[in-house]
This record gives sequence, structure tokens and C-alpha cells, in this order.
Amino acid sequence: MEITVEKYTNEDLMRKACAKTIHKKKSNATLREMYKCEHSPARTQMFWIEMNGIPTFVSVHFVRHKIGVEHLVTSNRDDRGGQVVDRNTPVDHGMWLNASELIFMARKRLCNCAHAKTVEVMRMILDGVRAVDPDLADKMVPECVYRGFCPEMRSCGYTKTVEWQNVLDKYRN
Repeated sequence: MEITVEKYTNEDLMRKACAKTIHKKKSNATLREMYKCEHSPARTQMFWIEMNGIPTFVSVHFVRHKIGVEHLVTSNRDDRGGQVVDRNTPVDHGMWLNASELIFMARKRLCNCAHAKTVEVMRMILDGVRAVDPDLADKMVPECVYRGFCPEMRSCGYTKTVEWQNVLDKYRN
């Protein structure tokens, strides 16, 4: 599996968007602040992510996300060069998405209740995001860290660990 992350917009665009919303000519907001509060100008930050050679079932997990993201996935149709597939057949999957959707996606796909292979791919995406936008990567956390408790019907138990408390403290600061 190979994951690449490219960022196409910058903090200046976010500041222009902020200025429009606050009736000012200029904003001094930072990406870090915008990602923390998750206000609409965060959606100006756009990314292209390629996930090459991921299992079909993992691609399906990501395709479930549909607000703020466009998915482009290798077709397995036999009239388009595809083959007989099963859930582990590798596919290439591209996503054009905004920062808000990455934050939301991470909440679900970094959760230990997600399939281990899906978590692995999401962690690879997180590493790629960290390389191009470390402030965003700091806000890409599992649901239990985001909320401060586990909302799952069957918890994995992570919230009962010292590691979780340390991650939660770091996220809140």
C-alpha cells in the first residue's frame, strides 16, 4: 500500500475567507485556531490523497464518507479492464477533500472499533497530512479523544488507558 497526500491551498486563502465572514479587510486567524474551532473557513484547505493498492473493503470504508469529499476509485468492471474481485483485491483510490472532512474521517477511521487495516491506512494518511499540514494532523484524532469519551455501543477499552488520557490532554492543549 502506498499513500500520498498533497495540499493545494494555504493559510492566506483561509484568512481571506475569515475576513469575508467578520466584515473586515483582514483576518489574523491561524490554521491551528481554525482547525480547533472547525468554523467554515477551515473548508478552504483542500487536499488530494492517493491510496494505491489498498484492499477493496478498506476503500469501501472510505467511500462511506461523502460530505466535503470526492472519491475516484479503480473500477473492477470487466468491461473496463477489471477482474473477478473479492474484498481483499487491491484498488487505487483517490480523494479530493477539505480539512473538515479529514477531521471527521479521522474520528471514525482512527477508532479501534474500525477494522485494523482501515486504521492502518488512516494512520498512513495522518502521517502524510502531518508532512504537509501539521496543525491539521494534530486535530485528526479518534472519536473518543474528540469527544472526551467513547460513544461506541461496544467500546474497545482505550478510554480506560493512560495512553488515552495522555492523548486527550495533548489534544485539549
